[in-house]
Amino acid sequence: MREIIIPAREYTAFEMKSGQILRVISLEGRQCADVIAFNLDNLEERLHNARAVRLNSTYKPTVGHTLYSDDCNPMFKIVADTLNENFLGDSMCSEEMNFARYGVHGTRNCRDNLAMAVKPWGISKRQLPGAFAPFMSVSFAPSGETHITDNKARPGDYIDLQAQMNLLVAISNCPQNLNPVNGFNPTPIAYAVFDS
Repeated sequence: MREIIIPAREYTAFEMKSGQILRVISLEGRQCADVIAFNLDNLEERLHNARAVRLNSTYKPTVGHTLYSDDCNPMFKIVADTLNENFLGDSMCSEEMNFARYGVHGTRNCRDNLAMAVKPWGISKRQLPGAFAPFMSVSFAPSGETHITDNKARPGDYIDLQAQMNLLVAISNCPQNLNPVNGFNPTPIAYAVFDS
């Protein structure tokens, strides 16, 4: 199994066959990734986190949970998870979100990263689904408030996602440094695709 490094703030996209496993690794710890997916045989069918929340009854999926498409078809099954800290919140950092929240323009962000990653397949930025975020820590208060909290990933923590259909997958190594999602310091991650 060959690990491929995604440098801090960068991105990639690739195709997977049904049954293959995607491993995402937090190399130095405290780093999250944003993962999106499309049905490779019908790119209009996309990952849909709200479906996964309803069908799994959790915002924090781990081993045994399934990530679904907007047509409620299984896309990924989580088959290994060393941290058990992932988020199905659907949004991702973007130029617009960073300005609305922090008043900052010109930031590297997951939305632009993912748009650049899937552009060769003819997919536009407005066609991106919400992202599944391995290693992202979010707290939930009884009042309904949510807050991004300190990233708990340790060096070498990983999650294994088994493809349930042929997929186009894109990963943004989250560039966010304005909140604790990456410990305020984006670092490299790695990934590998292998047969089960």
